[in-house]
Amino acid sequence: MKFKTKAWLVSQGLLIITAIIIQLTFYREIKVGPLLGMPKRPYIDIIKNVEPNVPDYAKDRNLKPEMYDARLPLSQDEIQAANLGAYRRAYRQEEGLRMALKGGFVVNIIYFLAYHLLVPYFTRSLAKGRASRRKE
Repeated sequence: MKFKTKAWLVSQGLLIITAIIIQLTFYREIKVGPLLGMPKRPYIDIIKNVEPNVPDYAKDRNLKPEMYDARLPLSQDEIQAANLGAYRRAYRQEEGLRMALKGGFVVNIIYFLAYHLLVPYFTRSLAKGRASRRKE
């Protein structure tokens, strides 16, 4: 295996390990789900953006979504009145987890392109430098 391939595999592996650590850290910080009284959702449901089920207590009492759904654009007063602070934070953390995963893919694609464009350039530059030294 060429040195170029080994270097790319090692660096790409480090990027992937970093992305996994970020995902695990973000997921560990989530304590509850985005709806009042909802437990933490599984990682795959968060990534796939699966719509959470409306809680039974909200269906039974015919509550307005503003009273239990922290995903809605509510004012700070409405969030405090409905006791949705932790659930609003969980919703934002779920959004951040999805964005971090997408960002990880984008960074890996950019790195892939940059690596495969810059390595040949530097290889040619080094070869030209060696050739000019030999002529002297």
